[in-house]
Amino acid sequence: MQVQRMKLLAGSAGTLIFAIIYGWVLFPKILKFMISKQVTLKPGSDVRELWSNTPFPLHFYIYLFNVTNPDEVSQGGKPRLQEVGPFVFDEWKDKYDLEDDVVEDTVSFTMRNTFIFNQKASLPLTGEEEVIIPHPILQPAGIMVQREKAAMMDLVSKGLSIVFPDAKAFLKGKFMDIFFRGIDVDCSSDEFAVKALCTVFYTGEVKQAKQVNQTHFLFSLMGQSNHSDAGRFTVCRGVKNNKKLGTVVKFADEPEQSIWPDEGECNKFVGTDSTVFPPALKKEDGLWAFTPDLCRSLGAYYQRKSSYHGMPSKRYTLDLGDIRADEKLHCFCDDPEDLDTCPPKGTMNLVACVGGPLMASMPHFYQADPKLLGAVSGLSPNEKDHAVYIDFELMSGTPFQAAKRLQFNLDMEPVEGIEALRNLPKLILPMFWVEEGVHLNKTYTNMVKYTLFLGLKINSGLRWTLITVSLVGLMSAGYVYWHNSDSLDITMPPKIIKENNKVADVTNQKPPLPDNLASSITIPGTNPPSQKNEKRERY
Repeated sequence: MQVQRMKLLAGSAGTLIFAIIYGWVLFPKILKFMISKQVTLKPGSDVRELWSNTPFPLHFYIYLFNVTNPDEVSQGGKPRLQEVGPFVFDEWKDKYDLEDDVVEDTVSFTMRNTFIFNQKASLPLTGEEEVIIPHPILQPAGIMVQREKAAMMDLVSKGLSIVFPDAKAFLKGKFMDIFFRGIDVDCSSDEFAVKALCTVFYTGEVKQAKQVNQTHFLFSLMGQSNHSDAGRFTVCRGVKNNKKLGTVVKFADEPEQSIWPDEGECNKFVGTDSTVFPPALKKEDGLWAFTPDLCRSLGAYYQRKSSYHGMPSKRYTLDLGDIRADEKLHCFCDDPEDLDTCPPKGTMNLVACVGGPLMASMPHFYQADPKLLGAVSGLSPNEKDHAVYIDFELMSGTPFQAAKRLQFNLDMEPVEGIEALRNLPKLILPMFWVEEGVHLNKTYTNMVKYTLFLGLKINSGLRWTLITVSLVGLMSAGYVYWHNSDSLDITMPPKIIKENNKVADVTNQKPPLPDNLASSITIPGTNPPSQKNEKRERY
């Protein structure tokens, strides 16, 4: 068969151009368009249902630092810490009181987190273990009064001595009592000092306290945040502009915070509520989310390529940075004009956010100022156990697995007005750290695998097949041109002839019998042909 050179060249070149345009330009745009129409928070969509009521729990680990030498520390000694954990909880997230604004393309909701103790996963720990930690009321109250209301120190000191008789700088108690069930706060005394002290409990200023009757409260670190209002958010639905999907517009009905100094960007909301991200992100964009626990937006930055259950993804990580060295973060200092008021590298001062002398950091002071690590014993920071990581699929905006880790520390200092706190050392003392994480199971990874990655594989196979065919055609055209020919002779395989073998038929065919012989043969069982009877003469 003759193939014309110009036709071969034109066909091969056209196939190559089509493969490139379709495989690298058209198909990705078509796929992104389809995803953008599906991944929105529009009522009735699958993404809206998963986002509003997550059908699986996140894992929530709590690691506590047990102070093994409390008496020495009370006299100014170096703390020796023993990590106890993890205490494992199933964390269920849901959103209620949803209100859509079609004009603004936003949805408002109240976040709620519910923690359920997972006894099996926590073994051998039961939650009833006794641990020693800095007194969660005595120390913070004494430190804050000394810093901000020194004139009231005598009154507060007297009130604390009545409410917590024989109290020491460190509290010994069961894990569940300290974190969820609560420790007793007795406000039944008629002493004026007690009534003045307990005012902050009755007015609700102490958010960790729950009133059980007219004179008693239960104080716990996390009990009041369990299955309760975790903040009112307003976020973009992404129907009109998919790039803004999940972006926080308001928190507590305010367009920005008023916690940090006005200078800088610290009061602005950047990113999503961390439960949803827009699709088709670029790796250099980072993953930003607003964290109410820190009153701050944090951005995870790209680290390296990764994979999850055979699907390619991007690994992101984050840290608290060096506030002193980054001019954009100076608004997190007590005085943005005085860098000496900035917290140490790898930490963040939470006084303005939570109203107590707490500092945030990565677990075990990972990537923090080495001086913090040297001030205590028993810590061993490492990336595997203490770094934040997110394995993220950019095209669909899906986090495959993640671990958000954060440590809470007491900004401890001696308090002259309270006898039990007078000789404490000045340092940042780790109290506990938590890990909130998720690992998508096959049910949800298959949704991504068979919708997104299957299409990508088919597209990849098609485009490379077309490119291979076109390159073969171009090489053939080049071969023809090299030999100064106008066409290429392609020998086609012979057709299979389904006719009888004539030679065999001739060989097997018998010669015809003579007519007179054929007529004289009588076949048994048949009537012989009629013949004239010949008369014979008798002699």
